[in-house]
Amino acid sequence: MKQFSFPSCFVVALTIVGVLSSPLAAKEDIKGSKDHPLIGRYAGSEIFSYKLSEFDEQRFLNAPIDLKVDGETLTDANSIKVEGGITDIRYNAPKDRSLLEIMKNYEESLKSNGFETLYSCADETCFKGNTSVYRFNFVGGDGTIDYRYGDGVRYLLTKATKPAGDVYAAVILGESKTGPLVHVIAADVKSMQGDQIAFVDAGAMEQSIAASGHVALYGIQFDFDKADIKAESRPTLDEIAKFLKANGDISVVVTGHTDSKGGFDYNIDLSRQRADAVVADLAKHYGISSKRLTPFGAGMSSPVASNDEETGRAKNRRVELVKR
Repeated sequence: MKQFSFPSCFVVALTIVGVLSSPLAAKEDIKGSKDHPLIGRYAGSEIFSYKLSEFDEQRFLNAPIDLKVDGETLTDANSIKVEGGITDIRYNAPKDRSLLEIMKNYEESLKSNGFETLYSCADETCFKGNTSVYRFNFVGGDGTIDYRYGDGVRYLLTKATKPAGDVYAAVILGESKTGPLVHVIAADVKSMQGDQIAFVDAGAMEQSIAASGHVALYGIQFDFDKADIKAESRPTLDEIAKFLKANGDISVVVTGHTDSKGGFDYNIDLSRQRADAVVADLAKHYGISSKRLTPFGAGMSSPVASNDEETGRAKNRRVELVKR
């Protein structure tokens, strides 16, 4: 039986929660890793991948994936999206334990710790349509990966209401040539730490462009994975229009930037669509000549901070005005 890992543009989230055992970190665990405090691990398991994000978004499968309609993509029809602190852990479980036994232990542990089951499935019940392999797509700590298991999978999604906030957790189990694999993703629901990026008015735009030839704007927000401008972007668009009307001799490149999550070509296309949307809005609502506005999509190619943490990714998701 083989496990395959391929790059993928699909978004999925599966998680686990449960206190199966709470041993000290095994000497084989990778450096800096630890169990989620509400989850623990199946006895004898070892951590081989670990990622903690203070704030991010995660999708959780909560219905069978319709391979004929959605392919392997998680959508609003087969998943839910939450935001908060994300813990992504992968374990090698003992070779002599079955997926059924491991999952039963997780189910019992999660229930005893106050978690309710939202969805569970095994093998072909996780999918609609014929499939020769069992496929789950994750967006997690080390990027987007498509995991395929030839000999079966088991999945469990749970939720607990805690004083500090809701916790979602899911588990996916799959076989590999090295034995059972356990993937845990826990989402501790919380709000993002806001007010980290200052609002830029028309005067500040003029000063920045005069000094450096460009200005980074964070007040233009888009729907997730789309180029639809959110209503809360209007104050920043108002200021862009003020700046351009006060400086009629200036033309700008409207540049869209993304973080590094997702495929390179996909992000280039998305950032270009978003730049197009800004140009169209400025022309429609403010009468700015489109001849003064050149849309450009830079994607993930020009980061201003590390993409390893959400605070850095937030700085990289921006629109810039560049003087032509």
